[in-house]
Amino acid sequence: MISDASAAAKETSLAAQMIARLWSATLPVYRKQSSLQSFVHLPQLFAQSFIESLSLPLGEQKPLTQSIALVDDDFHREMDIVAAQEAYANKPRTRVYEGIDVRSDGWFSLVSLQFARLTRCRVVCTLYESNAGDSTLGSHVDAWFGAIVQMHGCKTWTLWHPEAKKPIELMTRPGDVLLMPPTVEHSVATPNYSVHLVFAIIDNEPIIG
Repeated sequence: MISDASAAAKETSLAAQMIARLWSATLPVYRKQSSLQSFVHLPQLFAQSFIESLSLPLGEQKPLTQSIALVDDDFHREMDIVAAQEAYANKPRTRVYEGIDVRSDGWFSLVSLQFARLTRCRVVCTLYESNAGDSTLGSHVDAWFGAIVQMHGCKTWTLWHPEAKKPIELMTRPGDVLLMPPTVEHSVATPNYSVHLVFAIIDNEPIIG
């Protein structure tokens, strides 16, 4: 838990600002996701200056409890930051900071808790960090509804819509939000550098009681 009272108050305030805007944008899309076959892109839902000021458990800021998975066609997991850096140098891949809502501590943990309370489902927050040319998972469909927030840099998305003759490409920039139902096939690329968060709402793990 966040130990310092002033730091805790700051993180709580940041989380409140995030969830208020993010949930109001997510709710109408999430409610009709069973009939929704496409994504929703919300440019500049948050001010870039606000988003880029938020702390994240990246690199040297990673707590000892936070794992890093290097991801492409397989997963290579490390707890030690130096070992993760060496593995990345050997094979550049997207770095996935898994479950930062429970393995790290900060405003993102509080946002995840609020999402879980509002949706009555388990919510997992994961951080993705990529450089240009990093290997990725390739085209895939996720098993959850994702509220994706671009934190730093840019990410290029290729998305398949069932009614479109060819895939749709878009770019997310800091402050953009992409809402992704689990029916949408997609792949990603990184023009230069990118950090984005995914708040994954896992519908098949409801909170009972």
